Amino acid sequence: METLVRSYHPTVVTTGRTLDELIGGTAFFPGGSGLWRGVSPFGPMPAHFPEAPLMFIAHNFDSIRAHDKSKIKGGEGGSTFWRNLLGYLQHANVNPGNCFFTNALMGLKPGSAVGDMPTVPGYEEECRQFLVRQIEIVKPSVIVALGQKAGKRVGVVRPAVPWVVLLHPSARELVPLATRDERIAAQGKVLSDLLKAGGTEATARIKEQRKVLDELTRVEASDGLYDLEPPLLAPTQDSAG
Repeated sequence: METLVRSYHPTVVTTGRTLDELIGGTAFFPGGSGLWRGVSPFGPMPAHFPEAPLMFIAHNFDSIRAHDKSKIKGGEGGSTFWRNLLGYLQHANVNPGNCFFTNALMGLKPGSAVGDMPTVPGYEEECRQFLVRQIEIVKPSVIVALGQKAGKRVGVVRPAVPWVVLLHPSARELVPLATRDERIAAQGKVLSDLLKAGGTEATARIKEQRKVLDELTRVEASDGLYDLEPPLLAPTQDSAG
C-alpha cells in the first residue's frame, strides 16, 4: 500500500504495515485484515483468502480514536455498523467468510469519523490507483459500495464486475428501531437480487454502466469524485460515508 499511497495530509495517521500491527479481529482494511474473523475479540485469521469474494467497499476507515479502541478491544465485529452489515448479508444468504471488506481511502481520519477526509494534492488519485490494484488482487465476483460517497469512488474506477451501492450500515436511516429491520431486509434483497441475476443480466448491467460513464463529460479526477453520480445503481439515501 505504501508504494502507491504516499501523499497523506499531516493530520491523517497511517495504519499498520504488517498483519501483527493491524486490528486483531474483524475489521475493514486498512485498519484490519479485511477478512471475517468472527464477532468475538481477537478472532482467528481464516486459513485461506476467499476465492472470488464479494468485495465490500466503504469510503474511509474510522477515526484515529475509534481505530485505537478497536485495537484494544480486538475487533469491531460487535459494533452497530457490523450488526447492520451482517443483517444485510443474512437477508442475502451471504456467508461473511466469503467476503473481503475494505475502504476506498487509506489512512485514519482525525477527530470524528463523520465528515470529509483531510487531503493534499495527489492523495485521492493515489487512493484511486490503489483501489484499482485492490480489485485486481482480490478478483471479486461482485462489488458492494457502502454509501453514496463510496459509490462515487467505485464509479470512477469502473470495475469490470457487477456492483451495487447499499445504504451505509451506520446511516441515520437505520437509527429508528421501528423501521430498522425493514430497511436492513430491503438492502439485503437488493444484494440478493444482484447475486441471483448473474450471467447475462450482470454482463448487460456492466455494459450499461460503462456506456453511461463514457457519455459523461470528461472531468478531472478531483472534480469527478464529487460530480459523478453512480449510474444504474440501487436507490439509496445519502449517509455519513
